[in-house]
Amino acid sequence: MVGGGSGGHVFPLIAVAEALRLTDSGVELMVLGDGPFLAEAAKNAGLPFKTVQAGKLRRYFSFWTLLAPFQAIVGFFQSLWILFAYMPDIMFTKGGYASVMPALVAKLYMIPVYTHESDSIPGLANKFISKLAITVFTSFESTAQYLKPGQAVLVGNPIRSELLNGDKTTALQQFNFQADKKTILVTGGSQGAKRVNDAILESLIQLVKNFQIIHQCGESQYASVKLVVDQFIKEGEGSYDSMISANYRLFPFINPQELALAYAVADIVISRGGASNLFEISALGKPAIIIPLSRAASRGDQIYNAIEFAKYGAVVIEEANITPHIIVNQIQEILESGRYQAISTQIKTFAKPDAAKNIAQQLLR
Repeated sequence: MVGGGSGGHVFPLIAVAEALRLTDSGVELMVLGDGPFLAEAAKNAGLPFKTVQAGKLRRYFSFWTLLAPFQAIVGFFQSLWILFAYMPDIMFTKGGYASVMPALVAKLYMIPVYTHESDSIPGLANKFISKLAITVFTSFESTAQYLKPGQAVLVGNPIRSELLNGDKTTALQQFNFQADKKTILVTGGSQGAKRVNDAILESLIQLVKNFQIIHQCGESQYASVKLVVDQFIKEGEGSYDSMISANYRLFPFINPQELALAYAVADIVISRGGASNLFEISALGKPAIIIPLSRAASRGDQIYNAIEFAKYGAVVIEEANITPHIIVNQIQEILESGRYQAISTQIKTFAKPDAAKNIAQQLLR
């Protein structure tokens, strides 16, 4: 099992690992990859983990980009040694820069390579890995056009089963919320999303008047977001400060157990356009407002993911168009009597909750 980097390249990998263990109790697994995020997830899942350095090609100037070729060379030789010693029957990669060198070495050792592409448009790493892979499991039907004929197998995006089993009563106690108020979950993914955070802060005083907010802002942005919230509370003393304290919960990161509870209590989810988020939201049937990462900051994959998701009832707002007025209006429209349940039912038809199980079965075959 090979992956690393963000949650989108980690959590689906762990979901497939867990499905493999449930499908075949005798299967032997090892996780390779880069980054503390993957290392912690593997440890929590009880999976052996070995680090393979990886060089990431960034879309912006960074000193680390200069080191990327050297990291890739180190990762190649690490992969040579680890795979020679372990010699697996199959390699399954989740794509991303951390998967490139292990996949290349697997091909040299004639180890069959299978990969999964989360997004509607393959990333740079999976464009390369797809040339080495027997099968590319995809989340979106449209991805097949970028691959060799017959190579794509549509399965959806693997999601962690634990996220689907949160208890609303427990969640209300956990977040100290009221059962008769609507709750909005805001998540920018494992690394947060500055533009989404800014939009929520700009709307915060208006939002807490009518709604309860769970806001996951990202580790790197927690201090700056908290500073603004604390300033609001100070400025609103004797007025709206009590509403913020009662109806707003800020988190740098939400672990899987907390996220299951957050999903259980949420009436609407505001999210980025990462595939993992979209498939989790749809499996739970949660009406959603999606704010995809702009083309200026990415290859445009989140925009295309969001366009696909919008066909199933999700609201999509481009970053450039976010205003407090638009966010509040969209929330109110979704919650209109009769409309909410229709959107929930439609969004659920996008889900493919058996993705991890289907991948596991095909790998074992």
